[in-house]
Amino acid sequence: MTTGSIDGRTGQRPSWHAGVRIVATLIDLACMLPWIGVVAAAGAVLYTTGVTRAVDDVTGNIVGFFTVIVPITIAAAGFDESARHATPGKRVLRLRVLSTPDGPGFSRALLRNGIKYAFAWELAHTAVFALVGTTTTTPVWVIIVLVAAYAIPLVSLGLLLTTGRPLHDRIARTSVAEIAPEAEPSTQPERTPFSGSASA
Repeated sequence: MTTGSIDGRTGQRPSWHAGVRIVATLIDLACMLPWIGVVAAAGAVLYTTGVTRAVDDVTGNIVGFFTVIVPITIAAAGFDESARHATPGKRVLRLRVLSTPDGPGFSRALLRNGIKYAFAWELAHTAVFALVGTTTTTPVWVIIVLVAAYAIPLVSLGLLLTTGRPLHDRIARTSVAEIAPEAEPSTQPERTPFSGSASA
């Protein structure tokens, strides 16, 4: 695994191994699937029973945003702000998010995950709902939104592969590093994802 020099203050060393970070994100996405499945199942029941059949596309998009995207983004930010500063995928692969020696505060972690997940995800949702509701030629704005929804993660992936620091880390002023063996938590009790300070 490719790493940089160890930071003597934190016991961390920068990780430029893009493959490890991609696998960590895939693990996180797998962890999201149960919640997405629960929401989808509930939505299917409400639709088949006629409760939501009259809901328009805009309302459906808003409901999807607040029932799927917002909870997942907040949960990911909570994990990044927790004692280990890591989502489940990062924990498995011994990574953690850094901005200061103590890790990111919740607001910075929320910005990071908002860019990583919520922004592009909601753009894609908006485009899909608009396409479903379109019976004529696809409006230009829908094409622009759809292109942006794909461009953001692709740009972020390109930055990760070439510089080791994707778009969400650059904007939130964070980085991801390996956990050196001597820096593993031992006897200190672990905080829950939402028990720390909310300061950036």
